[in-house]
Amino acid sequence: MGREEPSLERGKYRTKGLKEGQDDVRVFFKEPYNVRGKDRLLCFVGEHTVYPFVVVYNDSKWNMEKRFSDFAALDEALDELYKGEEDVQLPEFPEKKMFGSLSPALIKERQASLEKYMKAIAVDEYVMQARVLREFLETPDTRSG
Repeated sequence: MGREEPSLERGKYRTKGLKEGQDDVRVFFKEPYNVRGKDRLLCFVGEHTVYPFVVVYNDSKWNMEKRFSDFAALDEALDELYKGEEDVQLPEFPEKKMFGSLSPALIKERQASLEKYMKAIAVDEYVMQARVLREFLETPDTRSG
């Protein structure tokens, strides 16, 4: 769940070249970390990596944390939504590894790949209209009261 941060000075950090009325959406990843806890599917204590990032949306920004599987689910949903649409080219999603997912080298590689993936999606005005993506990023228009 994202935490709202104070509004940015209006327009100070706005991306250059945006059309009037176009949302300014950017993502910046922070250092990932491992968490020990009960696995979602199995009944034993497992460890997983959390990828924290900041979402900048127009004049607001907030912090988020997601697991690799959350990003993978988003990618699958976007693939399904845009399959057959010739004019939509989603970026390549990082490959899922069955073993070694907690190795520092893989975590660093995944972080860079996830950041590249999310930045590519955030600048695509058409894809940014997808409700599944806006809910994933918890944009203000998808938050309830």
